[in-house]
Amino acid sequence: MARTLEELSQTEISELINKRISIFTPDDLASKLKGELEKTGRYEAIVVGGGKIGMVTVRDLLGVELLEQTKLVKLWKSQWQTPVTSDSWVQGVATELVRINARALPVVEDMKPVGIISQVDIVAAMADCNDLKKTPAKDLAKMAPVTLEVGAKVAEARKLMLDRGISHVPITKEGKLAGIVTAADLVQFFSQGVGKRKTGDLPGEKVTKYPGVVDGIMDKHPFTVSTNASALDVARGLRDQEKSAAVLIDENEGVLGILTPKELLTLIAEPPTEEEMPISIIGLANEEFLARSLAEEKIRKVITLGMKIHPHINDVQVVIKKSDKGGDNERYEMTARALSPTEQFQTSNAGYDLVKTFDGLMSSLEKEFKEAKHEASKVPRRGRGR
Repeated sequence: MARTLEELSQTEISELINKRISIFTPDDLASKLKGELEKTGRYEAIVVGGGKIGMVTVRDLLGVELLEQTKLVKLWKSQWQTPVTSDSWVQGVATELVRINARALPVVEDMKPVGIISQVDIVAAMADCNDLKKTPAKDLAKMAPVTLEVGAKVAEARKLMLDRGISHVPITKEGKLAGIVTAADLVQFFSQGVGKRKTGDLPGEKVTKYPGVVDGIMDKHPFTVSTNASALDVARGLRDQEKSAAVLIDENEGVLGILTPKELLTLIAEPPTEEEMPISIIGLANEEFLARSLAEEKIRKVITLGMKIHPHINDVQVVIKKSDKGGDNERYEMTARALSPTEQFQTSNAGYDLVKTFDGLMSSLEKEFKEAKHEASKVPRRGRGR
């Protein structure tokens, strides 16, 4: 394998692909996929149906309360702007993974899936590139990550991940790192329930009612790095310890930052030719919009206006849920979230007309940006959601 980042960037991904894949259909249940992910130790799986190839990850399962009653058609992401094939270069794939904020992509040959290429697969190869020593880990870390205390409820960790769009929450005890909770930990916990009960055993049961604190499910031996660690230390630690994140700590074991494979991928991905806001639309089947790009265009217009007031917005997510009441009148519940390093904006809307409800959501988000500016004039230097 390549010994430098430059060599690796121009290497075909054929040697990195995981070809031991399980293929699901959109009609398969989320519980079936979860069981397969636990058995294989993977975080993602391929879904094929209706002439489309997509994926579902552990992170997608986090928002599902009834795995035994939820079909994958509601969860899978099945539209890729850049096809990935075995002869694709590592740099191109890394660039796409960072651009669309995806954990993994299906590898396709002759319109058939032949494997998966993930952030983890690329970072494992980066662990052999000694020139990563030149980059301090602290320069890549997401600084001041959100944390929870050991006594926090498990349901609180889940809500935090869903609200912030994250998959890792460091757990502290009296200001020191005590462990870390991941999306995979939560998916396993919520699907098992308490005792012999499982999610879905009781009609209308909500996972937020489940007892338990994060101390009972967290990884008590997280992978940690100090402020003098290099990116190479992080890449090798993630690979050798088979962890999904590294926690940056100070000399007193206080949490300073967190590094996931995505942060490392920015070292090998092509720099964006122009600033483009990452936009994620979750829960909307492709066929439900006349043009999915139209929805993204509407979001970008609102965000462009919002950035005139809040210039540091760097991530946008829209989550759309459709009721299962049956009949012709489907109800849509939507949430839009925009994030910056210091602010969080969130708004919701619901209705029976998809387009009208979406437009109302965008109007509400635009209003949030304007109201936040007004509030900021009263309380200087404080962002919403802090």
